[in-house]
Formats: sequence, structure tokens, C-alpha cells
Amino acid sequence: MDVYNSIEKLIADQYGKEFGTRKAIGDFMLTNSHAVNVKSNNVDKQNYSPNMISIKKMHEWVFEERHDLSFVFVDYKHQDGKLKILKQSELIPIEQLSWDCLSIEAQGYGVIQMCRDLKVVPDQTKSEFYRGFLTAYAKYLQKEKKKHENFAKRFINPESIDW
Repeated sequence: MDVYNSIEKLIADQYGKEFGTRKAIGDFMLTNSHAVNVKSNNVDKQNYSPNMISIKKMHEWVFEERHDLSFVFVDYKHQDGKLKILKQSELIPIEQLSWDCLSIEAQGYGVIQMCRDLKVVPDQTKSEFYRGFLTAYAKYLQKEKKKHENFAKRFINPESIDW
């Protein structure tokens, strides 16, 4: 079992839940409608904007199906050949994550990434989180549109090529 799976199993065990679920949503289920996604971070490595969840899967699970999604953040390191957990958060519902630490980046339909240090807003509602999501998604679409327009400028008229 790799380090990520070991950490995910450890956290699932702490909650008395079976490890393993629809991986695209979470690593284990608290209930049939509450998924938990464990995000582990090796403090000895430089992590660049780790992926949190696909926006399509998040939107379907949380906003269309009206289910819950929480995260547990774990910092760890390898010490003396063993895995050492340095810090572990409590369950953090997705709606308590601030968009100040999140962004949407290109991968499939888009993926939510943690681009800055974790920032939690304990009293933020799902509605407020969703408004932040819509703003972030509009920025993502503009960035993707510009990227594709710039790439398209590289194309030349096929009729002008001597094949």
C-alpha cells in the first residue's frame, strides 16, 4: 500500500469507517451522502497546488445531488523509515474552504486546486461557497478562452501550404 493509501486508511479507521469509495468523490464515506476526501502533504517535498477535486464531480455531488463533502488535511514526513503524521485537521466541509486559497485549473472540465495556504471560513454557507465557485469558474473560463485563442493564432491557412 502506498503512503497516500496508508494515510487515507488511517483517517478512515479513526472515524470507524471502511476505507474506499468512489475515488473521484472521496476516500471514505461518513454516511451514504457524506464523502470525506483526505489530502496528504509530505512536508519534505515542495507541493505545487495539489488537486482537491474535479469541478464536475464536486458540482454533481454537492450542488446537484445535495450531498456533503468534507476534507481532512494531513501533513506528514518519513522519519527513521516510518511514516510520521505531523498535523491533521478535523473534518472541514467544502463550504468552509475560502476561495482565497483555491483556484480552478485546467484538467478535464477543470479541477479545484489549493493554490495558497489553507484558509477556513467556519460560518460560510454552501450558498456563499457556491457564489465564490461561480466567480472562480468565470475566471477559469476566461483564462481557458485566452489560452485557446493564443494557440489558434499559431495555425496557418492550410490552402497556403505547399503539400
